Amino acid sequence: MFPVWDWPVRIIHWYFPIAIAFMWWSGEQGEMVWHSWVGYSLIVAVITRLIWGFVGSRHALFSSFLKSPRDVIAYVKGRPFDEVGHNPLGGWSTILLLVLVLIQGASGLFSADDLTFEGPFAYWAGDLSPVLSEVHEVTWLLLQVAVLTHLVAIAYYVLLKRQPLVSAMLRGRAEGKYSDRAPRSSWLALSIALVVFGLLSLLIALAPVPPPLY
Repeated sequence: MFPVWDWPVRIIHWYFPIAIAFMWWSGEQGEMVWHSWVGYSLIVAVITRLIWGFVGSRHALFSSFLKSPRDVIAYVKGRPFDEVGHNPLGGWSTILLLVLVLIQGASGLFSADDLTFEGPFAYWAGDLSPVLSEVHEVTWLLLQVAVLTHLVAIAYYVLLKRQPLVSAMLRGRAEGKYSDRAPRSSWLALSIALVVFGLLSLLIALAPVPPPLY
């Protein structure tokens, strides 16, 4: 028997709340250098997870847990779900969180407030930079709602339905929930992350520096 959630999925999953909380703190405190670096790391993490959703272990694949709208509606109406992995609603909520984190991170690259922060691609964005700065702000609000909803859902499943979701994501498996396939090598996920990090670093290094104002 093999774990349902492989190491890359678990590491990225637990990194998200730590990094997002630090992003909030650093933004509130004006620690924009730290804010930027953690933002870059979130972009690398989410893109790695998205790629892993196509080439990773069985239950990390989007095709294994993204169900049709009909299945989601049936689940919400009470149809039992006894498969391994995300339930139909949880699968799509995972995608929503990944997309919001990606938009939040990517829009930050192009954002500028003309005072304390300027993203590395703000000059590239030109007149669109204020628009993308607004996208960054709005997405942060949406992300907070999504995270809160996620936490409430976890509390519901753990406390009321007695499903060991937290321990499953820590250990990779839960009682009676196993995978019948060996996970893909974590080194592949690390290689993907390093390639994504390298490409992002290259783009940042090549980004034009705004001319001096005087």
